[in-house]
Order: sequence, then structure tokens, then C-alpha cells
Amino acid sequence: MAPKIGSRGSSLERERNHMYGPGYNNGRFPEEAPVLVRYPLHDYQTHDRGSWPWLPGAVLHQCGPDEWCVVVEVPALATPDPSTPNDSAPESLLYPACFRDATEIHVVSPHVWQHVRDSLEHG
Repeated sequence: MAPKIGSRGSSLERERNHMYGPGYNNGRFPEEAPVLVRYPLHDYQTHDRGSWPWLPGAVLHQCGPDEWCVVVEVPALATPDPSTPNDSAPESLLYPACFRDATEIHVVSPHVWQHVRDSLEHG
């Protein structure tokens, strides 16, 4: 089951999706591809992009000529979905999504993706 995204997006995002959203992809980063994406793991990293680690994620869709929407699949970053009765169940967690250009995304094998995710969970 794909993780749930925590945000419905801005009007700018919806406008871009009309042109590039689901159904359009130039193939560089296919939808649902396992990727590593630059994203802050800790709050203190938010303003220092150079400190952002490569975290496991999946491409949701292409949203511009060199921009993709990616869900960051790290349980430590997920938040419970308040609209579900059992909001602490793994399938009820909301994961962050972000927009990234090609320099901040790496397609990886499922094995590498899982190894990175496991190493985050086990320190």
C-alpha cells in the first residue's frame, strides 16, 4: 500500500499538475520508482540544505520539466492521520511530500532503498 501524503497541495501545485501531473512523465524518474531524495531528517537541518541526508522515497509524479513530487517514506517523519479511527496504524500514517529537481533525486534498486530505510530505523 502506498503511503498517504500529508498535504493536498497549493493552488500553484494544482495548476502545474494540470500540465505535468499524474499521467505525464518523461521517464527520467518513473512514477512509483524507489528513489533516494534529499530531505531534512531533523528540524535543525531545515535551513541547511547541505546537511540534508538522502532518504528513501517514491516518485509520485512529474510536476514540471525538471521537477518531481516525491513522498519521503521514513516512518520517523510520518504523522498520524487524525481522520482515521486507528490513526497510529502504519497504514494510517501521513508521510511528507516534496518537490525536487533531478539533482536531488537518485533512482535506486529496491534492495538499496530497503537497506537505507532499515539503517534509519536501526540507527
